[in-house]
Amino acid sequence: MKRVLLFLTTSVLLFVACIWGAKIYLFSNGTPVVFTISSGESGAKVAHELKKAGIIRSEQLFKIILKLTSSASDLKAGTFDLRQHMSELEVINCIKSGRCTHYEKITFPEGWRSEEMAEELSARGITDAHEFLRIVRAENLEGKLFPSTYLFSADMPARTVVREMLAQYDKKIKPLFSQYTTDLTEQKLLILASIVEREAVVHDERPKIAAVYLNRFHIGKKLEADPTVQYALGFNLQENRYWKKGLTYKDLKTDSPYNTYRYAGLPPGPICNPGYESVKAVLQPETDFDALYFVAETGGRHVFSRTYDEHSRNIKRIRGR
Repeated sequence: MKRVLLFLTTSVLLFVACIWGAKIYLFSNGTPVVFTISSGESGAKVAHELKKAGIIRSEQLFKIILKLTSSASDLKAGTFDLRQHMSELEVINCIKSGRCTHYEKITFPEGWRSEEMAEELSARGITDAHEFLRIVRAENLEGKLFPSTYLFSADMPARTVVREMLAQYDKKIKPLFSQYTTDLTEQKLLILASIVEREAVVHDERPKIAAVYLNRFHIGKKLEADPTVQYALGFNLQENRYWKKGLTYKDLKTDSPYNTYRYAGLPPGPICNPGYESVKAVLQPETDFDALYFVAETGGRHVFSRTYDEHSRNIKRIRGR
């Protein structure tokens, strides 16, 4: 009798272990599914869509467990990372706890203006572009939206998105201000860094480009930076992009305080959101570098010169005139 009971007990335990192991196997190996719950959806509707996506096996069991453990209101609207063949209870707990919230990976390159960021955020379903821009403009945050890779959930408040980007700015950029000595205010430094960001193509030229603009700024000479004109022109319908290529003489005459060909000194604010290296270049420009001009040559590099005559000769040589 004892042997029979031992056999039965062992068999039951093995059966339970097999069931549990199968569930773990199916869950860990199930195909990932990005699942969205819309605002106001009923528990029955959610159950039906979960079954349809192959995430759960039984709508009825899902509704029963949901009723016993919580309510449909606990299944908040959002997008979640689930897998096929999950247990009904796992799905409910995962969504309720927020552990399964789906995050979009979004990368903002150095040198993007806030409008470009806003459009990307909107296109990815992360936040409202108009509200994002309203906050940025109202609080003069251009230049402080740190370009980096972020994980954002769908339909985030614009204020939350801005706060996360500013937190990265505080973490990555602000420490530089205490590491290097400068007579520039934070705003002026960011303005110059944003110009350097749009001008530099080759990394090791940033300190030289920064030195040129600092030299011009300190002697009161117009910066004459093409990117400031591009910023002033805004979105170019013909090219379907910001940062118009091939500026014309007419473009250089654009009446805007951002046009550094028309107005001396710095523009009113940063023209883009610079990265770490461009900010550092303004804080630590090329030493003993008295160049006032530069012109682009093949490959993205620049030729620097001290005088306008030298600069003119470089232009003729590079452009074959």
